[in-house]
Amino acid sequence: MVKTDTIEGTVDQSMTYHYDMVNDVLYLRLLSEQEAETVSEETPDGFLLLRRVDDDAPVGLTIVNWWKRFGTGPLPDSLSQLESAIEPWTKQFVA
Repeated sequence: MVKTDTIEGTVDQSMTYHYDMVNDVLYLRLLSEQEAETVSEETPDGFLLLRRVDDDAPVGLTIVNWWKRFGTGPLPDSLSQLESAIEPWTKQFVA
């Protein structure tokens, strides 16, 4: 039996995402900043905002309990449905 535990990909060739389905954690990161050294801080919403060490620019976001907090119903079993749910988060971060 095959079971998918994570999905990952890119959105608009500017943002990467990695979703840990088992632990319900969504990781977002600017594609151009994959190798940047970062520090994180917790936002008022309970997200972890990743900032570059050298200039404090935001480069990523980690959302714990993403589906539990923002999803509707059970986790979809379709990759396209999951990708459709993830995409607005990436667009919101890039904006």
